[in-house]
Amino acid sequence: MSNFRGDYYLDIAEGKIAGKKIIQKYGKNPSVSSGSYSTIWNGGGAYTGFPAGAETVTVTSSSINDVATTGTGLRTLRLYGLSATGLEQTEDIIMNGTTAVTSTLSYLRLNRAKGLTAGTLLHNDGNITIRQSVTTATIFAVMPATYNTTMIAAYTIPSDKNGYILSQRASIANKNAATVDMRIQERRPGVLFTVSGEAALNSAGTGFINIDFKIPNKMPPLTDIFIEADASTAVAVTAFMDILLVDI
Repeated sequence: MSNFRGDYYLDIAEGKIAGKKIIQKYGKNPSVSSGSYSTIWNGGGAYTGFPAGAETVTVTSSSINDVATTGTGLRTLRLYGLSATGLEQTEDIIMNGTTAVTSTLSYLRLNRAKGLTAGTLLHNDGNITIRQSVTTATIFAVMPATYNTTMIAAYTIPSDKNGYILSQRASIANKNAATVDMRIQERRPGVLFTVSGEAALNSAGTGFINIDFKIPNKMPPLTDIFIEADASTAVAVTAFMDILLVDI
């Protein structure tokens, strides 16, 4: 007997079912500490990428090698985000090392960024920071050196779609000795963030947890989601979400 759910999601991933797509969101926090929850993203601490309004963004590297044409590091970068009205949009950025490059488009959210082209290193040499150009405290992403992609376990449902979290995974890096409490926070338009799922993992077990939601919760357009964790001792934590998007 075939796996109906698996075959169905595979058909969606291959573009065989119109109006639906699956995205994977993954993040890493290199040092989740004890005493307060931290978002699973490379910026550390609480995620700052849920602003009230859209702005252009600046893209800056900590390395002079991440520069167009002659750079040995990252040369061009693609942004994946939401417009002021919450619709999906992309834009390519030509890197200029430690000098900030300002986007042409304005972003209400930035869900991901990926490297497109690079020099001989074949990856970004420095940490790349993407933030709003006016409200500079709003940092959307910090791309770790060598990754060529952002690591953010946070997402916002586009304004023309409904969303469903299909599964969630998390792990303790290197299975270090720690106990980690992990939870999903969800904010629907006009209300407060609410914990919509919680789990614990520890190094005495596998140091890994996977949760499949047999009946996923429907999230309306512009719902903000993120995964956060609190640990018994400072430890690196990674987390993943599989999200089904359905056109309205």
